[in-house]
Amino acid sequence: MSITKIGSFSWMQMTNGHLKAKEKIKLANTIIIPSVMGIIRTQLKSENHIEDNIALDNIKVPDSKIIVEAIKELDGNADTAIINHSWRTYFWGAALGHIHNREYDPEVLLVSSLFHDLGLTDAYRKTKGCKCFTYESAIQFEKKAQEISYDEQKSIKVKDAICMHMNGFIDENNEPEIILLQQGASCDVIGDKLYTIPKDFRNELLRKYPRENFNKIFKGLLAEENKSVKESRTNFLSKLGLTMMISMNPDKD
Repeated sequence: MSITKIGSFSWMQMTNGHLKAKEKIKLANTIIIPSVMGIIRTQLKSENHIEDNIALDNIKVPDSKIIVEAIKELDGNADTAIINHSWRTYFWGAALGHIHNREYDPEVLLVSSLFHDLGLTDAYRKTKGCKCFTYESAIQFEKKAQEISYDEQKSIKVKDAICMHMNGFIDENNEPEIILLQQGASCDVIGDKLYTIPKDFRNELLRKYPRENFNKIFKGLLAEENKSVKESRTNFLSKLGLTMMISMNPDKD
């Protein structure tokens, strides 16, 4: 993946997640229209609901060594709101992959989901310095992957997926796991594409992984990130209305 691609792990290594003026313009031009249209469709439910028999039990949950380690890392450092958000992100992403016939590697998507917000937890938020939280999350994944000699090609996908999920929108020319992590996280945080997911599936997922005041907690974590990394995508997206979009999420706490 090109080192010039905004949000990629290579880009993070060069920038620590700090956007330049030209990158802000490029990012804004990329995400504004899809984000606005997504909000409108979600609020108005302007597209036909997709009827589908998808259920939580139909979505594969790998139990490989890297997944076991990821669960330990997340459960040992995050509170319930972030833990449940991470699992919902996986299931939303997997559901969207199923609905739109997008093939993906369940292990890569799940480990990306479990690690994607680790940099916002107390264990790493206070020591990461001026790095973007997604970069810190990817670094912590990389350490664990190296410890267990995890597949190198899969590791590259996971790190890029984690780092790029805060771009706000992912082009179709990216790996499916990168697209689905962003879409799954966005679905959970602002309700994007929520209207395309069957109601029974939504209710089942929220019963298993309740939101636990997630909206309020997440807005607080983003506010802290904005203060510590002023040129981050988080700060930039907040200025574009991310906090308002979280408040407009149809899934209230």
